[in-house]
Amino acid sequence: MPPATSTTPPSTIELPAIPEHGRSGPVRLPRDTRAALVAAAGERLVIHATADPDVVTIGATSWVGALAVPGLVVRVMPRVSVTNFFAMLGAGVSPEAFEHEHVTWSDTDELIDGVAYFAIRLIDSATMRGLVHGYVARDERMRTIRGRLLVEEFARRPWAAAEPQCRYDDFTADIVENQLFRCTLQAMLSWPQLAPQVRREALRVMGRFEGVSDTPATRHTTPVAVTRLNEHYEDAMRLSRLVLQAMSLSHEAGDQQANSLMVDMDDLFRRWIVQELDLRLAPDLRIDGDEDVWLDEGRAVTMAPDLVVRRGSEVVLVGDAKYSVGADGYLASRDYLELIAYTAAMGQSTGLLVHCNSDRSPESEIVIRNAGTRILCRPIRLDGSYAAVCRSLDGLADLVRELAETPTEFEIPVLVRAHR
Repeated sequence: MPPATSTTPPSTIELPAIPEHGRSGPVRLPRDTRAALVAAAGERLVIHATADPDVVTIGATSWVGALAVPGLVVRVMPRVSVTNFFAMLGAGVSPEAFEHEHVTWSDTDELIDGVAYFAIRLIDSATMRGLVHGYVARDERMRTIRGRLLVEEFARRPWAAAEPQCRYDDFTADIVENQLFRCTLQAMLSWPQLAPQVRREALRVMGRFEGVSDTPATRHTTPVAVTRLNEHYEDAMRLSRLVLQAMSLSHEAGDQQANSLMVDMDDLFRRWIVQELDLRLAPDLRIDGDEDVWLDEGRAVTMAPDLVVRRGSEVVLVGDAKYSVGADGYLASRDYLELIAYTAAMGQSTGLLVHCNSDRSPESEIVIRNAGTRILCRPIRLDGSYAAVCRSLDGLADLVRELAETPTEFEIPVLVRAHR
């Protein structure tokens, strides 16, 4: 696919791409543009004032992608290589649907077009043999009886006997799975700077969804249950939900409109680690992510570890996945404290802390004073080749299996009483 070409109007300021957690140079903005940017940025960007009230600098956070307000487009590039970014974005996608060596986007190409093109490819692949159909319950007034006659309605409105109310199951393509795909394509088409060739692809695939209802993105926050009938949709549905989440910002103030497609790398890294480990450890072990567990005996405080490793119903290991590591190579103290709390509450003597990208890695193992809890720190570097990333994930899965084979547990009541 050829590199993206800009369709940005001349009056729009396009800043050079800001690296993740980086900062732009000073930029002079009209007041309306600055106000729209401040209102739309949220937690995604940090707007820094300068001595000149018309000049700001823009700081990036862990959110990557692009945000557009009238008169300005801000792009944030991930620290990881683009190939590995797409690997994370397509976590769990089958090899048939996503060949990593076929991802041709480079660091200088438009990341948004790459994300959109990747999502379109998956939707295209999932639906090229036709849309999944399902039964949808409908209530309609009809001239002929279809399904079940609603006698209560007939008795209540006898003057409408010529078109009685009927309830029937309609076998249709207008089901939630196809509504999700249509909503995703519409969201991508709403991006004003989408490259022409990507827009054409989206419009081509959109043609398959004639007769499928338009739905708001908020309707698709809950994952669709995967069944035998829609299992070939699974990869495309997962990525479609992620794209809708990334494009969830829609800020309107008068005639000001903001559009965004931004992904939180902290959240993406956590999801990716959970899915990749789950694939490698099945069927003997399974990974539960964001499972709420009780921190205290009185069940007043809950917590949600990133990684809860189970064999059957038994917890054999608990861990956390942290994308951000400080410039000095140290994890934040709160990252250790959270994991120490998880291990103590779940009766585990060892916790696993998976982290990413640092020239100076944290200590590979620390032991907590007066408790004996071991915290193992293992890196997954995402600035190398995808093959190297896969080897790191394989090694991480082997470590989890080893720890799961010889778990040692604390007696939780003894620990609790000892600290009172």
